[in-house]
Amino acid sequence: METEKMALDITDLKALVGRESALVAARHPVNIPDIRHWSEVIREDDRSYREFEKLTKHAPPAMLMVWTMPPLWSPETPAQSEPHERAIRLLEGAGYATGLVVALEQKFLRPLKVGERLSYRVKLLGVSQGEVDTGVGRGYQLDLHYTFLNEAGEIVSEQLCRRVQVSRVAAQTKH
Repeated sequence: METEKMALDITDLKALVGRESALVAARHPVNIPDIRHWSEVIREDDRSYREFEKLTKHAPPAMLMVWTMPPLWSPETPAQSEPHERAIRLLEGAGYATGLVVALEQKFLRPLKVGERLSYRVKLLGVSQGEVDTGVGRGYQLDLHYTFLNEAGEIVSEQLCRRVQVSRVAAQTKH
């Protein structure tokens, strides 16, 4: 059973399309301890720590989110004024409270260098014309374009994230 949905004026969402967020800085630079931990977890490397530290100059490109992903918890309130965040809040306010990433296309332009300070911005590329069907319910699709840069402004990665906001589905209980 779906939660009650409120009226949604799609023009409010459409007005946000094409707008880009401010630059969001990563909290930490690309660093050897994180690269080492990643390599150990995926069993990619068997060098000693001293060799690893001396020889490592780059991070695997797929580690990008290690430094740029928002913290799981934070005393700081996330920026609600960014276009993509406003679109999500509009959908949540209309009863589409659950966000699901359904596709992610990643383009890594080069390896990340140890010591680089990363940042990113997000552009809302598009909003579905109406509800789309998913396996967990009906909702609206948002297309988000992420651009990741280093401190010199060089683009190191671009990603297209397809996100669907669906209404919550109540769990059925057995008695």
